[in-house]
Amino acid sequence: MRRPRTAAIAATTALAVLAFSGCAPDTGEPTDSPTPAATSSEPTTPAATAPGPVAERLVLFYVAYGDEGTVGEPIGCGDSLVGIVTEPVTTADPLRESMERLLAGTSRDLGTTGLHSALPGGTLAYTDGGLGADGVVTVELTGLPSPAGSCDNPRIEAQLERTAMEAVGASEALVLVDGVPIEDVLSLQ
Repeated sequence: MRRPRTAAIAATTALAVLAFSGCAPDTGEPTDSPTPAATSSEPTTPAATAPGPVAERLVLFYVAYGDEGTVGEPIGCGDSLVGIVTEPVTTADPLRESMERLLAGTSRDLGTTGLHSALPGGTLAYTDGGLGADGVVTVELTGLPSPAGSCDNPRIEAQLERTAMEAVGASEALVLVDGVPIEDVLSLQ
């Protein structure tokens, strides 16, 4: 499920980020105070001359069931993909940090936001990744996803791919599970 970034996707993601920015995606629970939202879906990256890790906000993607693209990017089964901005995080590897946070969620419900994750229940873990010269980010995972039904397949793909793309500013994503494309792994489940 490779998706090019478009202005429309960026605009809807920015609106969704503004609407749902008051939660901490790493815990799945709302924060006590709202997290200021980014005004763009572009990742906040350190300046090229900045040495070492810097504090930046990450954007993790979750699913709004059956809303037909109203609050985010439309994905399979009539759902939307919505970006949630985290608190500032100090990291030298925003891809690793984003993917590990996304995969660490233990609840399918993201607090009281009305958003959901299709990733809990599986054993997926981030092992490596990076941005290629062709603008494609490759994410290497190990383990197995645990979709709760056929609609979870596009949700899992979209959550992983868009979070990876956002972390490094990529135009496309290739997610591999033990060397096999995620869509192939999901088709066997």
